[in-house]
Amino acid sequence: MDETFHTVMDRWTKVGLLQLDPVFKSPEESIKQANELIASLSEGEIDLLILPELAFTGYNFKSYEDIEEFVESEVDGLSTSWAKSTAKKLKCHVMVGFPQRIQSQEDIKDNQSERPIKKCYNALSIVSDSGELLKVYHKTQLYPPVDPLWAKAGDGFLMINLNIGKRRTDESNRVSRDLVRCCIGICMDLSPDKFEAPFDRFELASFAINNNCEVLICSMAWLDSVQGVDPNRTDHGKSWNEVKDTLNYWALRCTPIWKAKDQTFIACNRVGKEDGTVFTGTSCVISNHQSHNLIADSNRPTVLDYASKHKPELLLVDVPLSSCL
Repeated sequence: MDETFHTVMDRWTKVGLLQLDPVFKSPEESIKQANELIASLSEGEIDLLILPELAFTGYNFKSYEDIEEFVESEVDGLSTSWAKSTAKKLKCHVMVGFPQRIQSQEDIKDNQSERPIKKCYNALSIVSDSGELLKVYHKTQLYPPVDPLWAKAGDGFLMINLNIGKRRTDESNRVSRDLVRCCIGICMDLSPDKFEAPFDRFELASFAINNNCEVLICSMAWLDSVQGVDPNRTDHGKSWNEVKDTLNYWALRCTPIWKAKDQTFIACNRVGKEDGTVFTGTSCVISNHQSHNLIADSNRPTVLDYASKHKPELLLVDVPLSSCL
């Protein structure tokens, strides 16, 4: 986005959405791909780097025994360690999805037999621009066909203030850092719980707006609704016909936040195929900020930018924020 944007907006953040094609059960190969995609970034170029759900391990594990080899510590595991080193190198906050080890397993029981079973968390590390682990979020609403096979549900959605905003402080255009109030979710958190809850409950988006959220962020491993041959497929994967269903659905699931002004939804998804399952990419930023609204005083959301439906890429987006905070 050009400098004109920054002269119009006096508060913003710049995000990088690292849309990967994870190599299933080969985290080192996935990390190699991630490093290649961010190699051109310079220090301080972005404020926040977001990666997909289970970014380096892949997603379609069949049991705890299947994923156990790849379960990590949130302190010094492969994913969080990468996030810490990358955050310090790029001077930006980093979010990365990973399977987190649960230290105490005694209270985890099978729902039917009541026998103790092993589980891990489907987790997201949030690391500051100095490399400090700020928080680990645990996916709250598990995706029924996969997550319950190995994951324990988290205790609820997360609100967190992140120092990722930039604000112009005076007529000389000096820029200062600014806290941004963020709501965090992982993939299925955006959907109706267990696909059984009323559609209009909008659990995650309702939580966000009820807690004065500015930016709703979701780390994704979202499936393509077309699991066969897509008649709209293009080589670049960015035609509106092939991405519109996903973008419109995500915007619809954010309905409660669009009732307020200057709200933003950010999704970082993955691409590729695992065991016949196709992931839909289309990482995006959607906002109803007034600077992008063609209709005065309208809260209608606009897609600011989106990534390919089927190719790995690093999408960089300047995100406008409310100047009233």
